Amino acid sequence: MVLLSYLQRFDTYCYCLFSGIRARPVAGRFAVWVSRSGDGYAYFAIALSSVLLHDSGTAYFKHLLLAFLIELPIYWLLKSSFKRRRPSDLGLSLAALIVASDKFSFPSGHTAAAFIFAGITGLHFPDFGFLCYVWASAIGFSRVIVGVHFPSDIVAGALLAMFIWELVL
Repeated sequence: MVLLSYLQRFDTYCYCLFSGIRARPVAGRFAVWVSRSGDGYAYFAIALSSVLLHDSGTAYFKHLLLAFLIELPIYWLLKSSFKRRRPSDLGLSLAALIVASDKFSFPSGHTAAAFIFAGITGLHFPDFGFLCYVWASAIGFSRVIVGVHFPSDIVAGALLAMFIWELVL
């Protein structure tokens, strides 16, 4: 229990550090854009395009579909079990820049999905792997900047993605 208390204090401290970025209009708008790029539409469009444009696109699409079909129930189970409130709901006087799609923050589903996408894309198309990992990391950081996640939510999302990779590879 003491460890969780320390983690919450550390998360709150780090979250407040990111408020300086959030307060800058251009940086805040950019973070919102990056965060929204992880809503899932781009993953679907890229995977579907790969089916139409590349010989191994069908295998890639199926691999992504399998990973997301496994990840989603685990993600929802974790969210509903931990029930960690979002930073903006804790009275830290820092309003979120976006409206979150659900009530709880742990783990970050956007980060998990982004890292699942990056890992599977890197496996099938190694030339794009690094770029996808940079994008996934940016999505994770943006979720803290826009005010809907703590840093440990992001780490947990990335770890969830790694677990899913182990299951589907």
